[in-house]
Amino acid sequence: MKQNQFVYQLRIRYSEVDTQGIVFNANYLNYLDVAITEYFRAKGISYTEFMEKYQLDFHVIQSLIDYRNGAKFVEVMEVQLEPSYQSSKVFWEFQMKIGEKRICSGILTYITVSHVTKKIVSLPEEVIQLLQWKKKDQ
Repeated sequence: MKQNQFVYQLRIRYSEVDTQGIVFNANYLNYLDVAITEYFRAKGISYTEFMEKYQLDFHVIQSLIDYRNGAKFVEVMEVQLEPSYQSSKVFWEFQMKIGEKRICSGILTYITVSHVTKKIVSLPEEVIQLLQWKKKDQ
């Protein structure tokens, strides 16, 4: 695992699989959203608190997913996140795995928007610090 990588695990629920018994492709974006929310919680701030404190929100402007294998009902999947940023953009490089089997990987790109002006803004230094993942024992 890379140093700047956050890992979140989730169990596949029955409602998330299709008639073939594998996770419906659109659900991987939901898993990614859950993992990013948990990333902020692990950094000590809920997403709601983040929006209130910084008066910022993130909007998805691009999602690229490379599907390799299907996840199945009851399996436990690991979502690995590695955030990076540039000016007003946040890049969430991700990989989803079950054991050693890669399910999918890709990158989700956010743009930072002010709640006050509704315009695109650069990331403040304090938010940049939130995107520097370090495990608590480091």
